[in-house]
Amino acid sequence: MYYLIYIGDKMIFIALFGFIAFVVISLNMYDNYNLQKIEDYIKKEKCESFIYTKGSYKALCQDKLLQIANSFNLDIKTQKKELVYKEIKDISIDKKSIIINKKEKVSFSKEEELNTFYRNLKQKLNK
Repeated sequence: MYYLIYIGDKMIFIALFGFIAFVVISLNMYDNYNLQKIEDYIKKEKCESFIYTKGSYKALCQDKLLQIANSFNLDIKTQKKELVYKEIKDISIDKKSIIINKKEKVSFSKEEELNTFYRNLKQKLNK
């Protein structure tokens, strides 16, 4: 009888582990679907270069800078920030962020990503 209880404990552990693995895999697939939707939107907007860092996409489009935050419930219309190049008067670097017009902040996780994006943004503004 004790042998059956011992087997039952193993089965509960295996079932619990399987359920947790299923949840993790499902959430990962859902997140990848959101990222694909954002990338498709960026391509539709004809953005030349984009980067994913710090939970959001930053893209340099033909006439605007586009920033779209990734979240569990994705609604691109409400979660995007657009900054038209004509309205950008001042840009500067503060730590790992680009400050635009002294109020908008575009954050990066790596210094290299920041410098590349900053250089490309300056080129867009000088055209």
